[in-house]
Amino acid sequence: MTRLLFLNEAEVAALAPPAPKLADALADAFKLRAAGKIAMPTKTKLTTVGNDTFFHAMPALVPGMAAGVKWVGGAAGNSARGLPHINALLVLSDPQSGRPLAVMEANHLTGLRTAGLTLLAARYLAKTDASRLAVIGCGLQAWTHLEALASEFSLEQVAIYGRRLEAVNVFAEKASERGIAPRLCKEADEAITDADIVVSSIPEQPGLKPFLRADRLAPGAFAAMVDLGRSWRSDCLRGFDQTFTDDNQQSLTLRASNPTFEAADFTGDLGDLATGRVAGRVDADARIAFLFPGVALADIVIGRMLLEAAELR
Repeated sequence: MTRLLFLNEAEVAALAPPAPKLADALADAFKLRAAGKIAMPTKTKLTTVGNDTFFHAMPALVPGMAAGVKWVGGAAGNSARGLPHINALLVLSDPQSGRPLAVMEANHLTGLRTAGLTLLAARYLAKTDASRLAVIGCGLQAWTHLEALASEFSLEQVAIYGRRLEAVNVFAEKASERGIAPRLCKEADEAITDADIVVSSIPEQPGLKPFLRADRLAPGAFAAMVDLGRSWRSDCLRGFDQTFTDDNQQSLTLRASNPTFEAADFTGDLGDLATGRVAGRVDADARIAFLFPGVALADIVIGRMLLEAAELR
């Protein structure tokens, strides 16, 4: 029997595909999803007493790649414990035989796949000459997004807002090393008002009140709400001219539990954009949101790419 592959976080980072290649693969997968050829049940959620800790099971079967499930656990108090907010594993199986193929630590994988989703959306929804990025939150997601977006957009400046000065300074130093000028902001509004692309990635935390307003964005801005929109005021979503998501079916299930998703009127999803069923940006001044939960098919796609890269070592 073939040995079961295990990849740790360092190996995942070392084997990671370039963001444009990942976005291309995701586009193909969303076309299959739009054609009804990908099975992806709604994620299952478990919470502990008091809702202090959550767990998600995210399964999908992508033809020609793999069946699999990502198991995600997270807790608002993890920062105080010195742990990442979210911790994950990905399990891949052969879709023909059911044989397990690989187990991967999936924290960095999640950052890469989420940035790949945003890059794919940005191809259709951001201005092609976007040069000013703003990040709200300075963790792993902010960095993977900067790397992914810089691979296809000529980013010159990144405005940075975060609540931990140490994280802000580390991110600013990394951006400088990447050749992108950092601008540290004391207020979130200061960061987003002249940005072409905004990435919000604020982790869930007790007592967090939404503080970002769509009407503070510059005309033509594209906002990627990596944080499920928790940092955005739902009463201000009307400030967006269009709102897209990654998968309509998955996002509609969140309306009962997430006020931002409840308030959103989705124009379309990545399957609609990839197949051309719905046009992307048609107005240079339109403010466009990408409000998305992140879907399992994307984890399977990058997991398969990592598996193939590992087999070539």
